[in-house]
Amino acid sequence: MNLDDLKSNLELICGINPVYSLLKTNAGKRKIYEIYLSRSRESNPKVREIILLSKEKKVQLNILEDRSFEKLINNPELKTQGICAKVTNYTYCDLDTFLSENADKHSRLIILDNITDVGNFGAIIRSAFAFQFDGIIIPKHRSVEVNKDVSRTSAGTLEEVRIFQVTNLIQSVKLLKENGFWIYGTDIDEDDKNVTFVDRTDFIFPMALILGSEHKGISRLSKENSDFLLKIDINKELDSVNVSVAAGIIFYEIYKRFKNNK
Repeated sequence: MNLDDLKSNLELICGINPVYSLLKTNAGKRKIYEIYLSRSRESNPKVREIILLSKEKKVQLNILEDRSFEKLINNPELKTQGICAKVTNYTYCDLDTFLSENADKHSRLIILDNITDVGNFGAIIRSAFAFQFDGIIIPKHRSVEVNKDVSRTSAGTLEEVRIFQVTNLIQSVKLLKENGFWIYGTDIDEDDKNVTFVDRTDFIFPMALILGSEHKGISRLSKENSDFLLKIDINKELDSVNVSVAAGIIFYEIYKRFKNNK
């Protein structure tokens, strides 16, 4: 089996943690067809949990001899850790449903504006999971989207995080505000007097954070529809930092306020 051999609506999720997250959370509502396990990995504690979860969820588990497993996968570039799951593609979550059924006074969302790099997206997903954000909103056009590369770069955390894809980003921002969310935009303009440093910001929940690309930042409309603008205090000899690096710093500051608030 090779990724190229799968139909366009199918993919392989490989690795112990990704497959575990797939069975435990499955944020993208994937249909899980089969799991392939190399027999030598049966004794791994996390794999034993996967075996139990697969039985609980009635997912077919195929335990193969090591050589048969390698022959079946037939792709040395995949870091399988001796386990893979054949699944359908990630299904985006619905923002309206989240707001009506899941959002509460502690909710925290991330909005990506002008982010097109797969590596950055994957890293942001990992940080979003690490700091317990409720989901990530991306626009349908001129934006990175969920695909096999994002799944790999997120190291399995994609299966733990809600991703919302919306047609109009600004309309979604306005919808969030109508539902009581405070909007925090990031700004790379050093001369803007209305911007406060992240570590001096008192975040109000529920909230959403808008992140833009490293050099362009967020769009004018995103900035105009933000309730607050913030930036990171960095060495003045450096114009900006990579968006995934900035995201991790800001997420941590928000997480600290979130824990104190809760």
